[in-house]
Parts: sequence; C-alpha cells; structure tokens
Amino acid sequence: MSRIVNESAIAIEDLVCPITLEVFRDPVIAQDGHAYEREAITKWILEHGTSPLTREPLEIDLLQADEHLRQLCQQRRNSTVSYNARSRTITLPPSHKEPKVQSENSNIIRKIRSSKYFCGILLFIICFCVICVLVTIGIVFGVKNASKGSSPMQITSQFSSSLKPNDSQFSRHLGTKNKAYYYKAVLLNASFSGSYQMKSISKIDLYGYLYSGYFMSKMPAVNLLKYDDDSGGNQQFLLDAWLTPNNYTLVVTTYGGNVTGPFSIAITGPGTVVFSIR
Repeated sequence: MSRIVNESAIAIEDLVCPITLEVFRDPVIAQDGHAYEREAITKWILEHGTSPLTREPLEIDLLQADEHLRQLCQQRRNSTVSYNARSRTITLPPSHKEPKVQSENSNIIRKIRSSKYFCGILLFIICFCVICVLVTIGIVFGVKNASKGSSPMQITSQFSSSLKPNDSQFSRHLGTKNKAYYYKAVLLNASFSGSYQMKSISKIDLYGYLYSGYFMSKMPAVNLLKYDDDSGGNQQFLLDAWLTPNNYTLVVTTYGGNVTGPFSIAITGPGTVVFSIR
C-alpha cells in the first residue's frame, strides 16, 4: 500500500496489518509499497527475506516509519467503533453502557469462598472441642468406675467377751467421779491400712475408747484417739477410725458404774483385725 494522503479515503482494511490482522500500532512502509506492523514484518523478513504479499526481497534497514498512518490508527483505536479483520465486521457500541459487574461478581465469589473457608474452620474447631469434652468426661467416669471397682472388699472381724465382777475397774474418762467401771482392754492389730468401723453389740449400755498403742488405766486420757457412747444405736458405741498395721487398744466399758454382762465387738474394714486381751 502506497502512502495515502486523503484521510477520508482510508478504509478500515488499510489500518490493519496483513500479517497480524490487527490495527497498526507502529506501522512501517516496506519496499513492496505495503504497510506492516514493524515487529511483525521484521520477524517475517528475518525468517523469509521476502514480502509476504509480493514475494519480492525486503530489507529491514529500508523499512520507513509512517507517522501519519500511526496517528490515524490511534484515532480509530480510540473511537467507539471496533473492527474485526478476520470476519470483516464492524461492531457499534450500545446506546447505553452496560454496568461492569464482572469485578463485583468476582468480589462476591471471593467473599463466598472465604466465608465457606472460615465456616469450615469454625466447624472443625467446634467438633474438636466437643470430642475433647466427651473424651475428658469418659476418662473421668472411667477413673471413677475403676476406683470403685478396685476398692478393697470390706471384711468384718468379730470378738466376744464379757465384763465380770472380778475384772479390773477404773475411773473412766468423762465418767462420774468416785465411780468404778469394769472394763476390758482389747489389743487390736489391722492387717491393712484403711478406714475401719468398730461397733459394740450387747444388752448392756456400753462405752468405747480407742487408744493409740497401749492403755494406762491410771491415766485414761493418755494416747486417747476417740471415744463414743450411743452412736451405734440401742445404747451401743460406734467408732470410725483410720488404722494402720500398728498396735491399738479398744477399751470396752459401761456407761453406768459396776455393770457387768456379755458383749461382742464387730470391726469392719479393708483388712482383718487380730484381737487379744492384754
């Protein structure tokens, strides 16, 4: 294409490179008289050495820039009319501009995806916390059940005797002054450490004293651990104490002075208890 002076005579096809089929950006005139895009015709000459239209030899150094054609292409490019060189169709702009919602849609989709992501993380955290709570509850109940199941069997040891007129007497702790009380000092030795319950069984009103080690009748308050009168019901004593495999003394006596009669002692705990009279 030779240089065109009359701008109104230029057709849309004259503004399109025959190689790229796109509107010129940097047009040049080659020796064959046609206009080309500089980059496209340079690459063509390097590969083929001839004109793509006339097949005559072309040289890169002889390419001439066409500033006028470049300005015409710039004006057409900025216009609202678009031209498709391949289909040779012209597209006119719509009477009103369509809102550009593509970016807005992208933002909405991005927000939805982010929301789903955070909801998934929150759901995972909630499920993890629920599982941890359930596991903790299971462990606690398992330990409680295991401790219940592993508690030692309760064993009851019994001892029977009687208070007689020829037994020793003493002035018991918290008793009435100047009164004599018959008593039996029973030595105890538990086989296992634990909580033991000592209960008297008799038709007479009994009083019980538990001592650590040995009992001294002249000093009834020494080594005294516990004492009871009627906690066992029916005027019987009931003592709860933690015993270890050591010597203890259970003094069985009466609430009233100079009272005699048979009695039994039942001691329940995790181990057997050996009885002996001192």
